[in-house]
Amino acid sequence: MQDRAITDIGKLEFKKNSDLKPYELFTQEPYPNKICKMLLIEFQQKDGEISFKGIDVQNVNEQNYSRYAYRKGSARGGDITFTTKFGDLDKKLNTLINTQFPNLIELSETEEIENVGFFKDWKNSFIENYDQLKEELQKAYDNQEKQDKLNSAFTLTIDVDGKRKLLSDFNSVQQLIAKNGIEGNYKKYGVTSKGEYKECSVCHKSKPEVYGFGSPFKYSTVDKTGTVSGFFNQKNNWINYPICETCAIEMELGKNYITKYLTKYFFGKSYFLIPKAVLPNDTESLNNALSLFNEIDYQIKNSESISSSEDFLMERIGDINNNVFTLNLLFFEENPTTKAIKIKMMLEEIPPSRFRKLFIEVPKIVNKNPLFKDIDYHYKKKQKQDLRFSFRLIKQFFEDNFYEMTYKIFMGRKINEKELHKRFMKVIRANYIKKANNEGFVERGDLLIAKCYLLQNYFSELNLINYEN
Repeated sequence: MQDRAITDIGKLEFKKNSDLKPYELFTQEPYPNKICKMLLIEFQQKDGEISFKGIDVQNVNEQNYSRYAYRKGSARGGDITFTTKFGDLDKKLNTLINTQFPNLIELSETEEIENVGFFKDWKNSFIENYDQLKEELQKAYDNQEKQDKLNSAFTLTIDVDGKRKLLSDFNSVQQLIAKNGIEGNYKKYGVTSKGEYKECSVCHKSKPEVYGFGSPFKYSTVDKTGTVSGFFNQKNNWINYPICETCAIEMELGKNYITKYLTKYFFGKSYFLIPKAVLPNDTESLNNALSLFNEIDYQIKNSESISSSEDFLMERIGDINNNVFTLNLLFFEENPTTKAIKIKMMLEEIPPSRFRKLFIEVPKIVNKNPLFKDIDYHYKKKQKQDLRFSFRLIKQFFEDNFYEMTYKIFMGRKINEKELHKRFMKVIRANYIKKANNEGFVERGDLLIAKCYLLQNYFSELNLINYEN
């Protein structure tokens, strides 16, 4: 992953949000690009007494999520504040009692001393009303629609003098989030990794402090022996990957933007589409690239005539007539529990002209062949249409080594002719066997052969086939 590309996006986000408070920079959206059903465990303070009031529900989106002070924590220690996604309810609620409340009370003793007693009373009321609030919270969750359950979270609120207070209204909660946002870059696995007066690996400037755990995505495993240098000592990880505080903040903002707006799907494969300006500090070109992707997303969502969003996106990139920015495509698989990503393939600094070649110019040439006109697409239905190149064909014929083939196509690596023909025959035989046994979906044999010929023409036009004598 090219950290400069991530940081440059983060710099733009930082400028756009320069009026935000520090904690708001580190507050996260529970379910990016989705409406979160936030269940509110409501308390009230009356005559100095704090009591449980009931359960309410509100919609949380990108306009108001910072008010609910969500920031993901660790699987062991729970999230950073009382706002958390639904899961094992007993485990979640006990984490609030045993972790979140003590952390808040401890921090308030230095940051908000006037509220120490208030938070202690709130904790006691939470414990006293545990069974009732758990029952009502579970009932409110169960009464939701199926899709709403998938995007549910819960938080605490309290009415003080008749006015509802959310978590973000408390200074100690704000400090918890801001503190975690910074500490997460140098505190992890029970160790602290810091260096002093060293060069940052991102901005290449000497800084008073650099951190060792500032990786924007969880794709390195520095908690396992043998995966770090620095004498296998995690606290020395800053030697491998030193990042200053400013770059760490910008990288997190860049990561959040990429996760929300630049996560794409290429025929079933997840990837990040990350633009990078060719010239350093060319914010205009980078901003234009991000605006273009937003425009493309809007067109895809609001058009009924786009049959393949994947091909449409690549073609629109190919329409760009200059190479003032390049694209990094990071294909990954995400662990649903730890959210760590496993990199499957990285295509770095691909210019728009390469997209134009792959998705516009060469397809236009091979699609003209009269052999691909008016082809029968179904055995029973009289359904004729032209066969046109799409990367979907790559997935159909090279499903088990899709990443390898995609890499070769983008990077111009040769494909062995004999191996190509073996692949064609394998798919044709499998289709024939399914037809003979009446199993699953079967394509017409002549259609499948036409697809093989179309793919061979495509590879040939790109000069990718290694012909052997």
